Amino acid sequence: MDTVDWFSDHSSDEQLWQRFRDGNRAAFEQIITLNYNSLFRFGTRFTKDVGLIEDCLHDLFIYLWEKRLSISHTDSIRKYLFKSFRHKMLLELQRVYRRGWVDEEEAAALPSEQNFQDVLMHLESEQLAAYRVKQAIHQLPARQQEALYLRYFEGLDVDQIAHIMSINRQSVSNHLHKALTFLRDHWDDSNLSLLILLVFSQTI
Repeated sequence: MDTVDWFSDHSSDEQLWQRFRDGNRAAFEQIITLNYNSLFRFGTRFTKDVGLIEDCLHDLFIYLWEKRLSISHTDSIRKYLFKSFRHKMLLELQRVYRRGWVDEEEAAALPSEQNFQDVLMHLESEQLAAYRVKQAIHQLPARQQEALYLRYFEGLDVDQIAHIMSINRQSVSNHLHKALTFLRDHWDDSNLSLLILLVFSQTI
């Protein structure tokens, strides 16, 4: 099998944002793909209502596309989206609460400005950790990268991976064991598997 690069190089935030503002739909879709999961996780810190979170995300991205010619420049797409999404979530939850659709316990849990900053710091720390894991994954042989991707991103079992890669299950186990051993030697973190998933979910 030819060498496969499971990661794609992305334009800088400024370039990507400008292409989106210029009406490039592919750039807009890339922004959504890169940030949707993180924004959704952020939304769960406000409410357990998955439908509400998804509606707010949908409305946010529709608004951005429709207003792309007038929205401001940014050198950090992530921070721009998080602040915009937080504002939209709080407004919507306040409206819902006034209608009596949110219980008092959930309303009291709405994050303060300080809590919001703490969440951003945590997410940025998570991103830094994922970046370091990504750099380590880049050092692995292509077959080990492929096995990790199929196991952690696609959620396939060893037999399924063996079938896809046209190797026996023991070889798959060896690839995974060697890859994980290498990563653990370079990254001592109990959440390594989650970081691997985050790496692939943001780059595929």
